[in-house]
Amino acid sequence: ALFGPAGRWFGVDIGATGAALFILTAGAAIALFAVRGEQVFPEDMSVAERRGWVGLIFIGIILLSLARHLWTLYAFVPARVDEFFAHHIVQRLFVLIVAWAVISHLIGHAAGRVESDERDLRLRRRADRAGDWALTLIVIACICVLASVPVTLLEWWLSPVVLANVLIGLLIAKSFVVHLVLTYAYRAGRA
Repeated sequence: ALFGPAGRWFGVDIGATGAALFILTAGAAIALFAVRGEQVFPEDMSVAERRGWVGLIFIGIILLSLARHLWTLYAFVPARVDEFFAHHIVQRLFVLIVAWAVISHLIGHAAGRVESDERDLRLRRRADRAGDWALTLIVIACICVLASVPVTLLEWWLSPVVLANVLIGLLIAKSFVVHLVLTYAYRAGRA
């Protein structure tokens, strides 16, 4: 499951129940945007702003899912690639990315108007610069953490599977900052 344990509670498999609920929620979100996309957001929101909010929500869920996955890796670092897929992180990410892409497409398709103008491009550029700064600061923080970690824990951090997941997490965190700054800039511009 995304956040639940993989055991049983009162005879119910919480992991499978959580995974089914996760898939049903993603499907319901897609259906909601397909049927009532215009009613989800205020009318004065641009298509780019709507996509920014949807992206922020999905990247937040992806970031939490990756953090949960790293927490799981702390207890068990797989030695082989086929053991890595047993934790279902790839399936969760695939479902989230597909749902995000479909909802973003439905937002643009339903709007039927200009998807981005000069203001949208200017705000996107400002958010990209903030994301670049965030990535730089996160990399510096990771270097400081690695320099201060005891040797026994350094083996865990530098195992290939954990290091690859941390690097992917850095890119996801940068994208989260970009979408956070973008949605804040849109919100501040409308206030």
